[in-house]
Amino acid sequence: MAYIPRFPDIHFDYGAIKELAPELAARGVDRPLIITDQGLVEHGVLQQLLDAIPADLSVSVFDKIPENPTIAGVEQALEVYQANTCNGIIGLGGGSVLDSGKALRAAATMDMSVLDILNNLDKITAEVAPYITIPTTAGTGAEITFGGGIHPEKNAPAMTIRSPFVKPDLAICDPDFTMTLPPRLTAATGMDALTHCVEGFLSNNLNPPTEAIALDGTRRVVDFVERAVANGSDREARYNMSMAALQGGMAIYMGLGPIHALSMAFGDSPLHHGTLVTVAMPSVMRFYNDRLDNRKLEQYAEAMNISASKDAGNHIADAVAEMNAKLGLPSTVREMGYEKTDVDRMIKEAHDSGFNIPAPIRPSMDDYEKLVVEVLG
Repeated sequence: MAYIPRFPDIHFDYGAIKELAPELAARGVDRPLIITDQGLVEHGVLQQLLDAIPADLSVSVFDKIPENPTIAGVEQALEVYQANTCNGIIGLGGGSVLDSGKALRAAATMDMSVLDILNNLDKITAEVAPYITIPTTAGTGAEITFGGGIHPEKNAPAMTIRSPFVKPDLAICDPDFTMTLPPRLTAATGMDALTHCVEGFLSNNLNPPTEAIALDGTRRVVDFVERAVANGSDREARYNMSMAALQGGMAIYMGLGPIHALSMAFGDSPLHHGTLVTVAMPSVMRFYNDRLDNRKLEQYAEAMNISASKDAGNHIADAVAEMNAKLGLPSTVREMGYEKTDVDRMIKEAHDSGFNIPAPIRPSMDDYEKLVVEVLG
């Protein structure tokens, strides 16, 4: 039986930020807390948001969400939320900010610590704080998803925040808010969207509409990511990468797979998630080549503008490796500066990851040994 998910409400286009004021009013939010990070303050993106909020609202700001979301960051945001009797949350940022907001909306209404919430996800109910997301990167899809990762402390493996009740109420996807994203992050987050599209498309869940969305998102990344990296002011490229990110977020609803499971093997580090999954994608496509129905891989290759009547997985792997090289992204995790050597632990964490559940083929421990060694480099 096909599973057809219900996504949050979405406003998408240049100028979509104009919809924020009426959406806040519709939800009775007149004391919002904006959560964001220092980079967006420095680049003027926070001010861009503040300019769109009616002057009669009482707005509070927490601008210290770390690069990888942590329990401490959520707790500090919660202190600001409570001190100012806020009644809604606006998440302005990339995946770290937006995932932090998912934990915060639960913590704002539950009489439990953030750690206890993460250990008791079944206790989360619909009684959560209103939450609107405004993505400033084009890749994570976190603006519409119902899960994420929160690190108990810096560089510790992430704990899962996953519940239908933490899914944002509304995403305002205005490509104007991605225009200051630097080239390397444009590349890494853009390729992150590609991994969401491919793993959602190949998922063992049946959903033809979302599969079509994933293929369209793939085409947009292939056609526009290099343009967005080369010229951040390219409005057509920014528009299409923002749409690809959103479509990748929709594909996530079908589940992910070994690409993201491998990212867990190196999750005890400050390495950028989008780059980690991008580095892992070629190896996983080669793993699928001789094991997965070639017709499915052919469909995906076609979306990437690759002609492949056989060995489509290998052709996809080669194409992604070539894209990474053109974008200046690394080809191995070692190139990213990862120094740990406990390979057995990496293999086990990848193998035991819940990301494997919807995979069309679940790699064995032996398979993961080969994959980890190859991706590690």
